[in-house]
Amino acid sequence: MKLTIDSDVLVYAFVKPTKKIYKEQFEEFAALHDKADRIYKGVIRGDHELVIPSTVLIEVAIVMSRMVGSDIAKAVYERLKGHTTEILYLNENFTTYCVDRGIKTHLSGFDTVVFSCADYMDSEFITNDRRLFRNVKKHHPGTKMHLLREMDADEIEYLSMV
Repeated sequence: MKLTIDSDVLVYAFVKPTKKIYKEQFEEFAALHDKADRIYKGVIRGDHELVIPSTVLIEVAIVMSRMVGSDIAKAVYERLKGHTTEILYLNENFTTYCVDRGIKTHLSGFDTVVFSCADYMDSEFITNDRRLFRNVKKHHPGTKMHLLREMDADEIEYLSMV
């Protein structure tokens, strides 16, 4: 199965939360990490083809550099790039495709590029961004997508079986 995974979900997969840093929100972030980790491990095992726009690589590297430093961010970038089946770069055709979809949603440019990638590549889209999820569902109801925080173990398992 093809998956387009948003940068927020990938960061959850790469960063295991600690009680020291997250305190009251530790349980919530630990659950999100576990879900994202299971999904990404499916990519590593070859259960899924990861299809992402180059903007996801950029976002993950930048967020990781803020969280854990540039050396680890570069290693994560290389690892993610190595596990990605296809990276969509912005060219004239894909940019036009994104603009056509983005005008309806009023989302940020990066969010528009990520959900447009899923649409363009006919892949399942996974995000943890509520606003993005709701907006795409409202304006592009045909997009196959999942909100990480609402996914249960059965839904994650289903992704591995399809």
